[in-house]
Amino acid sequence: MPRNFDAIVIGSGLGGLTSGALYARAGHRVLLLERNDNYGGAATVYQHGALSIEASLHETTDAHNIHDPKHEIFEALGIINDIEFVPVANLYEVRSHLLKEPFALPHGMQAAKEALKARFPSHKKALDELFNRLDKVSSAIGLFGEHHNGLWWFLHAPTLPLKLWPVLRDMKKSLADVFQQLFSEDETIKIALAANLPYYADDPETMWWLFYAVAQGGYLSGGGYYIRGGSQALSNCLLNVIKEEGGIAESGRQVTQIILDEEGNACGVAHVSREGGKLQTDYAPVIFGNAAPQVLARALPAEVREEFMQAYVDKPLSISLFSISLGLAQHPAEFGVTSYSTFIVPGWITSLADYRYNAGLLSTPPSDRMPLLGVVDYSRIDTGLNVQPPFLMSVVGFDRLDNWVHLSKEDYHRKRDHWLEAIIQRLDKEYRGLATAITHKEMATALSMHHYLNAPQGALYGFAPLPPTHFPLKGPPRSPKTSIEGLWLASAYAGSGGFTGAIMSGATAAQMALHKLRT
Repeated sequence: MPRNFDAIVIGSGLGGLTSGALYARAGHRVLLLERNDNYGGAATVYQHGALSIEASLHETTDAHNIHDPKHEIFEALGIINDIEFVPVANLYEVRSHLLKEPFALPHGMQAAKEALKARFPSHKKALDELFNRLDKVSSAIGLFGEHHNGLWWFLHAPTLPLKLWPVLRDMKKSLADVFQQLFSEDETIKIALAANLPYYADDPETMWWLFYAVAQGGYLSGGGYYIRGGSQALSNCLLNVIKEEGGIAESGRQVTQIILDEEGNACGVAHVSREGGKLQTDYAPVIFGNAAPQVLARALPAEVREEFMQAYVDKPLSISLFSISLGLAQHPAEFGVTSYSTFIVPGWITSLADYRYNAGLLSTPPSDRMPLLGVVDYSRIDTGLNVQPPFLMSVVGFDRLDNWVHLSKEDYHRKRDHWLEAIIQRLDKEYRGLATAITHKEMATALSMHHYLNAPQGALYGFAPLPPTHFPLKGPPRSPKTSIEGLWLASAYAGSGGFTGAIMSGATAAQMALHKLRT
């Protein structure tokens, strides 16, 4: 029988869970539908034998910090004290022939600046300017997140141009533009400053400087943290809010149709189990789509798809990554792993701009040219997972769907296994003997991301963080609002990628829907 709800959430990633939880806390009955067996999307932990595997989280920022954008959301949901954030020490370590010796970038603006000045004394003045820009951008962006009335804006109007100038001045600049201005041709310091580019993009020349300044500045100032119990602990907290408020969550359900009423407004969904079975139809005046616009468009009636997609046709997708999970019989520290997060930069990378060539390496079988590797040693902190061997190590790098999609099943597995072994051997060269301690190994490719997350091209961060082409902006560059009344985009595609970005997008979608309901 058809059921009626106040809101239906399509997908249980962090965006969908956040929008559903906030809407439920506001007193509304929510139905959450997830096509996979587990809830959380990329924010999950799964078990393979004795090894608990973190699906995606390496580090995020601490929601207990009142300046963190997640803080107010978790406070409103009443879960701020239900989630334990564990500090991860340094932001990351970089290993590159350009640096000669490994370089660890610490957390804390002052500590990071001092470490960089000690390693790169010829750039002291440029580093002062860089950190000054990071601080000013953070302050300017913070103004928009504060709650001020019209009188406040009027009284502060004379000083606002000065406060907003760091944003306005660099609005259309890329990361490469700013780094070139500050550090000229010295690529070594650029790599030290942005070794973790895979968490955002793969090309500094097309990555928006302001996005980098806000994201990287947030890590440097507030520190990096892991969620004790893994990202699944966060997903479960949000899911429990929906259930506590009388909502229903159903996994293994594939939404096949978004139903529109006579006025063209979203009013319900049709869904089936993955194994088939009878079609279930449920109705609600609010639909939160925790998915890519391309995925939602396929569920819409054919006659409205083109108009729906019009807002997204000029937005390129983000990068994809491969992810390797290793179980080790011994602590990685016994083989020389010295940091929680390490980026191993291969010898062929001589500039930060070379990062753009990494994803293409996996289009062919392994060769002497190996990709950049991001290595996370979970055993260095109290994750709440794998307290006994095997210990979890994660390895990530750039990838793209085109590297895999054309292969037969047999060729895909053969090529993937060859790359898995080649990357393990590269790790063994960096950390002698590590390969002998591996008791479990598996590799997820861009094709895995495409299938499991239902992500077009395996895009992990929604749309690419490109600089705006027009200024002033006519509105927010991305928004939960869609051309279909009642259908809200509650995913990274409505804001930015990463855990914080997805949560903020879901929160904004819920706030906009609640405001619409009140008016």
